[in-house]
Amino acid sequence: MTRPKKGQPQKTNSPFKQLRLTAQLSQEQLARDIGVAVSTIRRWEKGQAEPTMTVLQMKSFCEAVNQTLDELPQSLLPPADAEPA
Repeated sequence: MTRPKKGQPQKTNSPFKQLRLTAQLSQEQLARDIGVAVSTIRRWEKGQAEPTMTVLQMKSFCEAVNQTLDELPQSLLPPADAEPA
């Protein structure tokens, strides 16, 4: 699988990853903003673990992706029937 060139939109079935990409954040930037490890962001984006955050982390996440809590999707996990992104 090849990486998309910089500036090209990426396709993903992960709502969590889509929020990060829309906010133009790298995994490293988002991890730093919300205080988790980059490996945690990777697991969340792949659907290997459900995102769990403290209230402070969730507020930081919403701020980082420019969304209010009400604007977030009901689930940040990829659909169960979708292929990994």
